Amino acid sequence: MKIRFGIWLFLFLPVSLQAQVEASFVVDTNLVKTFSIRCMATDNGTGVLYIWDFGDSQVDTGRIVEHHFVQEGDYRVTLVVKDPVTLASDTSSQIISIHDLLRVPNVFTPNNDNINDLFIVRSNGQEVYTITVFTRSGVTVFKTAGKTLVWDGKTPAGVYVSPGVYYYLITGEKGFVRKGFLHVIR
Repeated sequence: MKIRFGIWLFLFLPVSLQAQVEASFVVDTNLVKTFSIRCMATDNGTGVLYIWDFGDSQVDTGRIVEHHFVQEGDYRVTLVVKDPVTLASDTSSQIISIHDLLRVPNVFTPNNDNINDLFIVRSNGQEVYTITVFTRSGVTVFKTAGKTLVWDGKTPAGVYVSPGVYYYLITGEKGFVRKGFLHVIR
């Protein structure tokens, strides 16, 4: 009977593990100021760095960021995601169109349910506007001026207006005028 002895040799070679990062994001352009955007990276990476370039010589960091553009135009928004341990990185970009506009809703429901409780006139945040809200008989129930116009549905006495149709007049410091109506629903 023959007995064989052998030596098994296992070599452990260093293995390079690369953490994968992915740069992808969504952009919300429906903020109160129409020249503003909110960007959110869609990955859930922990310990990674998020570097945003907004195409207007401004940068920011963080998974969720808000940015306000000074003027209208098309901007390339770029996200770079970096893993500081493995040095892995990825880049993604989108073209975002920023345009001056005034968005005026025609319905709101001031009933304290945190859904559509405010009448918000969205603008670029650059020009000062004045809004006056009238009843159907012409009585002023609300008036304010500012770069952002917000009404909570209350009179100056702090009482909610009755449900119904109201009329508004918006004027701008550069001669802008818009008239319209809105529905207050409860």
